[in-house]
Amino acid sequence: MAFFDKLFGTKKSFAALEPDNPIFEYIEEIKQPLESLAKETKDRLEVVPADKAAYVFIGKPPKMFGLAWVQDGKVYNLKTVAKDRKLSPAKIQQVSENLREAYKRSQDDTRYSAPLGDQELVIASSDKLNQEVTRIMEKIT
Repeated sequence: MAFFDKLFGTKKSFAALEPDNPIFEYIEEIKQPLESLAKETKDRLEVVPADKAAYVFIGKPPKMFGLAWVQDGKVYNLKTVAKDRKLSPAKIQQVSENLREAYKRSQDDTRYSAPLGDQELVIASSDKLNQEVTRIMEKIT
């Protein structure tokens, strides 16, 4: 699908994240873990800057996506937390649905792009999404 998006121009484009934007420094601080994640997943990454972690939607939210986060320089993911916390498939499904709905509510919020290796990183500058994802994840971590 990404090939067709590029070919037919259906891929959304966002304003470049400029160095004078306060989020720029935040992204620079977590760039190495994000680059590692990008190499590992080879999929689109969308970062939601938050106070305690940077949440990363992987794939094509709100339809098909995974979630990881960068905290204290390390990358964590929903799959590992689910295993460690022995979350039921129903609980994981509920978390995913809550994340999907939170993402949908913020789709019109400001987003930026920044280069990350050989791909473009999307940065969601949304206090609303930040707060909702943080609240959802705090319930299971």
